[in-house]
Amino acid sequence: MAPPPYLSAVEPTSLGTVVFYLPGPGYGYLRLHGSREEFYFRRRNLRVPVVRKGDLVRFVLRDGPQGYVADGVELAGLA
Repeated sequence: MAPPPYLSAVEPTSLGTVVFYLPGPGYGYLRLHGSREEFYFRRRNLRVPVVRKGDLVRFVLRDGPQGYVADGVELAGLA
């Protein structure tokens, strides 16, 4: 599924850690690796069924109507 037209990529793929995710309402925040910056994401931005607090993830930052959002969130799968 393609992102909504108002979302445009602003950065290449980044690494981060899930700060929290609430599966009921379907939203959460993640922190950019090596930074204190946190970005919002929704269930529709996930490429995996579920993420958990502390998961290392790979994502793309996109410019949305209310600021940057994390899109294409998937587990980093680093060993």
